[in-house]
Amino acid sequence: MRWKKVLAFGMAAIFFIGIIQDTGSINAAEEGTEQEDIASDIKNVTETSETITPETETSDGERKDKKKQDENPNIQKKVITRKKAGSDAKKKKLVNGQTLLDVSKGDIVIKVTGAAGGGLEEDETELNPEGYRITGTTEDHNVTVERGVTTGITLDNVDITCGKQPMDTPNRKLDCINVSHANVTILLIGTNRLTSYAGNPADVFDGYEGNALAKDGMDGELTIKCQKAGQEGHKCDDNCGSLYAGGNRDLYHAGAIGSTRRNAGNSSEAGFVNFTIEGGNIESVGGKHSPGLGGACCTTLLGGKSVNNIRISGGNVKVKGNEFCAGLGAGYHCDLNGLYITGGIVEAEGGANAPGIGSIEYPSKNIVISGGDTVVTAIGDEETGKPGIGTSSSSTENVVAIPDPGYQGYIQDGTGLKPDEYTFTAESPFQVKTSIVVGKFYTKVYFGHHRDENTVDNTTKEQIGANNIISKSGGTAFTEEQLKILSKVIGKKKDGTEYPLKELSIADKSQMQTINQAKTKGETGEFPLTFQTPDGTEVTIKVYLKEQGNDGVDFDPLNPSSVIGADNFAKETGGIEWTEDDVKQFAELKGKDSDGNDIALDDFSLDKEQLDEINKMKTDGKAGEFDLKFTDPEGNSVTVTVTLTGEFDQIKENPINHEIIKAQNVISKTGGNGFTEEQLKDITLLRAVDKDGNEIQKDKLSLSDITQLERINKAKESGKTGEFPLTFTTENGTEVTINVFLREEGTDGTKQKPGNASIAANHITQETGGIGFSREEIITLCDVKGKNQYGDTVPVKINEKQLEAINRAKQAGNTGVFPMTFSMSDGTSVTVNVTLTGEHKVTFDPNGGDYKPEDYTVTGGEKIKRPEDPKKDGYTFEGWYYTDENGKEQKWDFNDPLNQEIELKAKWKKDDEVSKNTEKDTKKDSEIKTPASDKKQASKKKNAKNKSDKKGEALPRWGQYQIKGKNSGKAGVAETSDEKMPFEILVLLMVSGSVSAGILFRNYNRRK
Repeated sequence: MRWKKVLAFGMAAIFFIGIIQDTGSINAAEEGTEQEDIASDIKNVTETSETITPETETSDGERKDKKKQDENPNIQKKVITRKKAGSDAKKKKLVNGQTLLDVSKGDIVIKVTGAAGGGLEEDETELNPEGYRITGTTEDHNVTVERGVTTGITLDNVDITCGKQPMDTPNRKLDCINVSHANVTILLIGTNRLTSYAGNPADVFDGYEGNALAKDGMDGELTIKCQKAGQEGHKCDDNCGSLYAGGNRDLYHAGAIGSTRRNAGNSSEAGFVNFTIEGGNIESVGGKHSPGLGGACCTTLLGGKSVNNIRISGGNVKVKGNEFCAGLGAGYHCDLNGLYITGGIVEAEGGANAPGIGSIEYPSKNIVISGGDTVVTAIGDEETGKPGIGTSSSSTENVVAIPDPGYQGYIQDGTGLKPDEYTFTAESPFQVKTSIVVGKFYTKVYFGHHRDENTVDNTTKEQIGANNIISKSGGTAFTEEQLKILSKVIGKKKDGTEYPLKELSIADKSQMQTINQAKTKGETGEFPLTFQTPDGTEVTIKVYLKEQGNDGVDFDPLNPSSVIGADNFAKETGGIEWTEDDVKQFAELKGKDSDGNDIALDDFSLDKEQLDEINKMKTDGKAGEFDLKFTDPEGNSVTVTVTLTGEFDQIKENPINHEIIKAQNVISKTGGNGFTEEQLKDITLLRAVDKDGNEIQKDKLSLSDITQLERINKAKESGKTGEFPLTFTTENGTEVTINVFLREEGTDGTKQKPGNASIAANHITQETGGIGFSREEIITLCDVKGKNQYGDTVPVKINEKQLEAINRAKQAGNTGVFPMTFSMSDGTSVTVNVTLTGEHKVTFDPNGGDYKPEDYTVTGGEKIKRPEDPKKDGYTFEGWYYTDENGKEQKWDFNDPLNQEIELKAKWKKDDEVSKNTEKDTKKDSEIKTPASDKKQASKKKNAKNKSDKKGEALPRWGQYQIKGKNSGKAGVAETSDEKMPFEILVLLMVSGSVSAGILFRNYNRRK
C-alpha cells in the first residue's frame, strides 16, 4: 500500500502548487493592468497634440489621473518627461513622413536647406528626404522649387490661381508652380487645379507672361504620376489623382505646362526638356499662342533652344493648344526633337493653323509612339488642313509607330472617329516600325495583340485577325472551338468593340474536314482555314500539321504554354557540315510562345552534341538515322529524325577516264518471279557520272554479264537463298559490282516500288541449352538485312519479348519453334522462325506398379513412345502424368511432340469394392465413444472459464467488482465494498478541499 500513499501525497502537492501559481498570476495581472494604465496615459498625451501621424511629436494638453499618481509616482514622472521632450519642438505637421504645407497660408519655397512658408512657424534647416505635401486654395500665393533641389511633392487637392491681379500689383505671381532647374516628382492626390492669368490681351511681349506649371531651361527633370504609377497592370481611371493646368484661353502667352514665353529669349532659361508623365488624369490647356504641353513660342527663334525628351508612359492625358501652337509639342518658332509616348491614353488637339502633335513652321523630329495598349488621338486644324501628327509647314524626321513584341499597330487617317470619317493606312496593321504619314487632320494611332493574318475592311471598318496554328499530326480531330482558341481569332466591329468569340465562325466547314482527315491519318502539310465575322469579313490562316511536336488538341487555354512543331528530314550525305540555321530550316521548325507570338528561329536552341555527331557522319559520307532535339525559350522541346542518305554500298572510279559508277546492294525475299534488268537498275539506285561530274543517262548503263542475272533469277524462282554478285557497266567499261541477297522471308524485290523500304531474313535452327542469344548474335544468325526508303542500309531492331522467350527456352534446354520479328524505324518488319533442337530424357515412375518402363532419350520435337501399362493389385491404371510449369498435374498426350526433359508418373485409382470395405473398417477402428453428459459438462466448464476471464479483465479495481489479481497470489479473489479504504477516502477529501479553496480564492480576487 506504500505506493498508494506516495501517489496521494503527490496529487495533493500538485494542487497546492497550482493554487500558489494562481495567486501569483492574479498579482501579475493586477500589475499588468497598472502598466496598461501608464501606457494609456502616455497615449492620451500624444493623441492631444497636433500630430497627424505617429512620426510627429508635439506638446498640447495633459491628462492627469490623481489616483494613479498617488499609487504610482513613477508613472507620473515618466509622463512628465515625455511631455517635456515634446514641448521643445516647433509645430510641424507630417503626413507619411512628408512635411505638410498649406499654400493658402503663404508662398511656399523649397530650397536646398528645406521648405519655407506655407504655414511653417520657422523655416526648415534641412531638406526633408521624404518630400512635401501641399494643400490649400489661393489666388495670392504660389509654389517655387529652387535651382538644384531634388525633391518630391504631393499635390493634395490644391487649387492655385496666379496672375489674376492687375499687372502693377506688388508681388503678383506669374506661375502657379515653378520647378525650373530642379529635379521634382509630383504625386497627384485628389483633384488639383492650376490656372494662369499671366498673359496679355494683345499679342505683345512685356515679361509678365507665366504658366500654370512652369519648367524653364535645358536642365532639371519633372515627373508627374498617380499613386499607383508603375504597378503592373495598372491603368488610370477616375480613382487616380488629377491635375488641370490651364492658361486663360483669351490671353496671349498664358501658358499651361511647359516653358514660359517670358524666358524664351534668354538662352540660359529658354527650352523645355526632361518632362515625364507616368500616371494620373491630366488636362492641360494653353492660352493664345501657347501649346497645351510643350515649349513656348519663340524658344528656338529667340533663345536658340528647343523641346527635347518629353515622355508619356501612362495616365489619361488631354492637351489642347491655342492658335499657332500644337496641343502636344511646340509653340510657334520652336523646334521639337524627342517626344516618346509608350503608354497611356493621349488626346492632343492643336489650335488654329497647328497640328495636334508636332510643331508649326519648325521641324519635328523623333516623335515615337510605341507600346501595346497605348492609344494616341491627334487632332489638327480642320479649317486649314493641318495634320493630326506632323508640322504645319516644315519637315518631319523619324515620326513613327512601333508595336511592342506580340502586338501590332493601326493608324487611322480621317476627319473623325466615326466609321465613315476615317480609313486605315495601307500599312495597317503592322508588326514593325512604321512611319506615320497622314493626309488629314484627324489621326489615331493604337495597338492590339499581334495576329499572323489580319483583315481591315475600309468599307465596313470591321477588323478580324487570327494566328496560324501549329500542331503535331495524328490523334484526335479538332473541334471548331479548339481551332478558334488555338488561332486566337479576334474580330472588331466598326465601332471598335470586340465581337464575342462565339459570334466568329469558320467560313468554310469543308476546310476543317480536310484538316481533320489529314490529322487523324497522321499526314503533314499546310492547310488553309478561314474565319469570318457575322457581317462576312474574313481572314485566312494556315494550319501546320507536323510530324513531331505538341498536339494542339491537348492545348489548355487556362494554363497556356508554348507550342512547337517540326518535321523529320532526309538529306544526302557527304559535303560540308550543317549550321544550326541549316537544320532549323530543314526541319521547318515553327513555334509560338504561351502568348501566341511567333518564336524566332534564333531563339531556339539545339543539342550540339547530336548535331556534331550528324556532321561527322555527313562529312565522312556515311548514311544513317539520327535524333536532333530543338528547345524553345520556355523549355518546351521537340525531337526530329535526321536521315543521311546516299551512302552507296559500292562506288568505283575508273582511273583512266575518271568515270564514277555506284550502286546499292539488293535485299529480297526468295521465291516468286525473277528480276528484270530495269527493276534492278531502279532498286540498286544505279548512278554514274563522267569525269566532269555530268550525269550519265541510265539507259547508257547495262549489265556486264547477263548470266549473273540468269543465275539470280533461277535461284529466286526455285526458292533458294544466298548472296549473288551482279555487275553494271558504263559504255566505256567502268564497272561496279553489288550483291543480291535472297532470304527466306521479307520484302519481294520484284514487287518493291521506288521509295519503299526493304527488309529480309532467314529462318534458323540452333541447338538448345547454354547461354541465350545476344541481339547482335540473333541478327547475324538470321542474316537480317534492311534498307530504308532511300536505299541506305540501316540498323534493324528486334522484338525484345520474343527474344526473351527464346532465351528462356534455350537456357532451360527446351526445344521448339519460336517467332522472331525484326523491324526498322519506319515500321517495315519481317518475322522468321527460330528452331531450338536437342535431346530430351524421358523417365518413368510406375508409382507402385509391377512394371517400370526403361528411361530413354527423345529428339526434341518427336513423340514419346507409349510404354506397356503397368499393373497394381486393387487399383486401376489411369495413365502417365507429369507436372507442368505451373506446378499442376497433367496427363501426358503421347500424340504431342516433346520439347523438354520430362518424368512421367503412373496414376492409380482403387477399385470400388475394395475402397468401400476399407472405408468401413477404418471407420470402426477409429470411432471413439464419448458420453453426451461428459461433453455437456466439459462445455459448461469451458464457457464458465471464458466468461470469468473476460469479466475479470474488463472490470476496474475499485468497489465491489471482481478483478484479476497481479503478483499477489490472489488471482480470482474478489474485493467488495465490505473492504474499507479509509486512507484513499481521506486523500480524496483533502484534494477536493484544496480545489474548492483555490476556486473561491481566485473568484474573490477577480471581484476585487
